[in-house]
Amino acid sequence: MKSAHRSLILFISCAFVLAACASDKTLVTTTTRRGLAATSSTEKQPLTDSFRGVTKDSIKVGIMVIDQDCIKNYVDSSRGPQQAIAESAITDINAKGGVLGRKIVAVFKKYCPIPGVQPDPLTLCTSLTDDEKVFAVLGVFIDFSGAGQKCLTKDKATILIGHEINQFMIDAATPGLLLTPDTTKEGVASVVLNLAFKQGLLKDRVVATLGDQDTAAKVNKAIVAPLLKKLGIATGSPGTLSISGTDTSAAQAQMDGFVEKWKSEKVNAVFISGNLAEAKQFVEKIKKDIPDALIITDVASGASQARDETIALKGSGKPNPYEGMLSADGQNVRDRWAHKNAPFQNCVNAWEKASNTKLLGPDDSIKDKNGDREETFVGVTDFCGELTMFKTIAERAGANLTNDSWIAAVNSFGPIVLAPTDFASLCTGKYAADDAARLVEFNSSLGTKGGDWKPLTEIGDASNGACKKSA
Repeated sequence: MKSAHRSLILFISCAFVLAACASDKTLVTTTTRRGLAATSSTEKQPLTDSFRGVTKDSIKVGIMVIDQDCIKNYVDSSRGPQQAIAESAITDINAKGGVLGRKIVAVFKKYCPIPGVQPDPLTLCTSLTDDEKVFAVLGVFIDFSGAGQKCLTKDKATILIGHEINQFMIDAATPGLLLTPDTTKEGVASVVLNLAFKQGLLKDRVVATLGDQDTAAKVNKAIVAPLLKKLGIATGSPGTLSISGTDTSAAQAQMDGFVEKWKSEKVNAVFISGNLAEAKQFVEKIKKDIPDALIITDVASGASQARDETIALKGSGKPNPYEGMLSADGQNVRDRWAHKNAPFQNCVNAWEKASNTKLLGPDDSIKDKNGDREETFVGVTDFCGELTMFKTIAERAGANLTNDSWIAAVNSFGPIVLAPTDFASLCTGKYAADDAARLVEFNSSLGTKGGDWKPLTEIGDASNGACKKSA
């Protein structure tokens, strides 16, 4: 369900907590679902200077690059030379005809994704739109408040294809301008609960919810609570943590109160939404006082903290509080690497050609100069997903590339072929593309790095045909 770089976002979040479509009839059509997109043009239209950032020869896009030096104290892995990775994919696209003949011209913006560090998301938004006048922005553009995303996709009417996007951000944008090749937390929340219910894992459970005061609380109120009611699952009181800055003492005191109340309500399962509430200091409190509590989460990247706990507890004889935690994911890094669908393989080839090196996979053991895991394959996957998504939609929008033609293409697209997943679709009201899903359970004995997700169901299309009519 989520791109593999999500563990990076988890580390950033935890550092903050602990240390701080009616397309043009003559244009491109895409018909295949699980292989290379087949494109055809019934009549070639002349290219013109059609919109801001779009000329007859080029399309100007902003590419976000995370400053890995600023987060090196909070992460144990690196994504490789991000700008070079993106450049390799862009060079490959341009060498093969670009986007209906237009070349992609990239404007790179490096930034630190830690709140309060300049340039902040609003500054970046203004710089990209008012100064650089880009047509679209691609990459990991992080602003947990949603203000930066709203600035781009509503205030400045600029396309954003990114990650860590939630439904509230999408709802605040001009429809069709904010897209993600991933799913949303809201989507994962629904999927994991539905799959757990179908597997009988919620039988005789009393489920409480836990989240931070911002997005996670909204997810629990708008998505989780109504779905639990619909499924006929008993619920306990909701828990909302007040997390601000580096001081978590208030949140920990709140957690103590929640646990005591849940014990009186006979709660034996807790749905945790969001990276912040999933921190081990809170999970440990739950499992200490309610040992049989089933932990369910909408953040599959929580496995990173679970692995850290396995390593920290090694030899202590104490159980990992994350053991048996349920979540939902789609094709993970190993799944993608094992079969490499056509768009992904094309990006791998482009990077290997540009770098003159072999791209190592997720099970290849290598560390960079700082001793961190080198995960260049994650950077390749992410930029490949964003750029192929952009190219595919822009080609469907056609020669007269504008916001209006883009939105029309998105709203009528239907199934779309993307590098990160074999199941994806876009249509009116559905702007998070990834539809691949399976139920997973954390098992600390898997792998060599402290555990991993154990699949409980097969990967399938979780869209329920939401965009079938658009195809």
